[in-house]
Amino acid sequence: MDRMRIPGHPRPYFISYNLRHDEEWRIEAKFGGLTADTHEQRRSCLCDVRVGSYRRDQVRNGGLKDNSTDLESYEMVRMPLAGSDDGLRFALWRLTEARYREACDDFLHKKAVGLNYLDEHRALPAFERRAPIEQVYWRGMPDFDADAFRKLAIEASRSLKDLPCVRDGYVRVVGSNQVRVFVSSEGSTIVQALPFRTIELYLWYLSPSGYTFPQSRSFFVTDPDELPSLRQVKATFRKLHARAQALSKAPVLRSYAGPVLLDPKPAGLLMHEALGHRLEGNRLLSQGEGQTFRDSVGNEIILPTLSVRDDPRLTHYRGQSLTGHYLFDDEGVEAQEAELIRDGVLCGFLTSRTPIAKRHHSNGHGRSAYHARPISRMGVTLVEARNGLDDDALMRAFLDEIRRQGVPYGVRIMEAYGGETTTEAYDFQAFLGDIDLAARVYPDGRQELVRGVDFVGTPLNATSGILAAGARQEVDNAYCGAESGYVPVSTISPALLIEDLELQAKPTRPMTQYAYPMPWEEASATRAAAKRRKRRPR
Repeated sequence: MDRMRIPGHPRPYFISYNLRHDEEWRIEAKFGGLTADTHEQRRSCLCDVRVGSYRRDQVRNGGLKDNSTDLESYEMVRMPLAGSDDGLRFALWRLTEARYREACDDFLHKKAVGLNYLDEHRALPAFERRAPIEQVYWRGMPDFDADAFRKLAIEASRSLKDLPCVRDGYVRVVGSNQVRVFVSSEGSTIVQALPFRTIELYLWYLSPSGYTFPQSRSFFVTDPDELPSLRQVKATFRKLHARAQALSKAPVLRSYAGPVLLDPKPAGLLMHEALGHRLEGNRLLSQGEGQTFRDSVGNEIILPTLSVRDDPRLTHYRGQSLTGHYLFDDEGVEAQEAELIRDGVLCGFLTSRTPIAKRHHSNGHGRSAYHARPISRMGVTLVEARNGLDDDALMRAFLDEIRRQGVPYGVRIMEAYGGETTTEAYDFQAFLGDIDLAARVYPDGRQELVRGVDFVGTPLNATSGILAAGARQEVDNAYCGAESGYVPVSTISPALLIEDLELQAKPTRPMTQYAYPMPWEEASATRAAAKRRKRRPR
């Protein structure tokens, strides 16, 4: 670093490398045929070169926009997998050179912007200095029985042939080991390995009316013992198919506003989208962000019996593995618990090494994927309810709220498979959750499946409208995408009763049926016709 210099430009004060070595098995089958069977290794490096000083450097807006794929350095992120050390040294040298020049360019641009716009965060340091850490937690790829998983994928996907109206579907098995090697000019050397296992099931149901009902289920874990057996996978496919059949006959609900009961996983999705992303500290440094809760520390923002914390150190919760677990973040900081909300009162944010206050301490939530600069992100988010209601009591409270509001029914959301949110000031402050399974609930307790809607809302209305929470929590392991890329996360939440939530219509367009039967359906119809002919009396 001492030898890096461009005359007339600032010198580096900090350099780090986060070498990411991924090994992955991927097996996929459709209707009994193997469509993918790969075993590969990938290696990339996130290189951070900071110029100037810990007091002031080139990074602007909390680093949220430092993820361009148009930069010269983007083409240099991939690293050699094997061969001589010189090959790796060359790749690192070339990447570092490009990153240094880009940092100098950003530094000059930041100064130029300051000629016209006031930096309201100028009094804050640019980067937190940390004491060096030396920790090595290395492990190779855990055993992956490829033959057994091939058999499972082939046999399980073959069972889709027996399910009427299924026009596509697959079984996908993924086993990976993610090794991270972090070194920095501060003297840190950190190695950690994160193994993951996934079995993903998908079927595409085309109803006689032309409406499609895609159904999926993912088993995303770190402990292989939690993966389902072949019998369990087949049973899950039958349940998904039965659900698609029921939904195809269910009435369409095009819009709704009123009381909603969210089961634990949809409730966790709402808290993740409406609340979690707005508590990521780096967003407080970007003038383009809405900064919904920036001035709310010490204020009550949700139900007083609810608390929220994020603790990536947790490996399991009540016997279930957590994919959001890690030991050190992508800036070389040890993972810590971040207390966000205590008894309804906002008490903190998720933080990286980018200061959001004069007295700043990262709580180890700086995360990213591939080339993007780490920003504060969720890891293992826990929503906890003091004196939560059991399932029956929560349903009674829901029915009471329906009757109190005098509405003809409420809506219960049982499953939701994804969501998104907008946090920028330029855009609407809103979130959306993709509903997979929902029902109308009438004042007498009767439930009726409905289809065709997603839940939407604004963060303040949704979170301040929480009336009650359940006692039973569920784990939802998934990937979360934001400015710094897709990272694995875990959300643990109870069910939530919300006074008023809006549902909007899904985009739908009926399709024509296929021109001729699927091969096995045609053969089955031919055999059935032959049997009928044999049974005719002479």
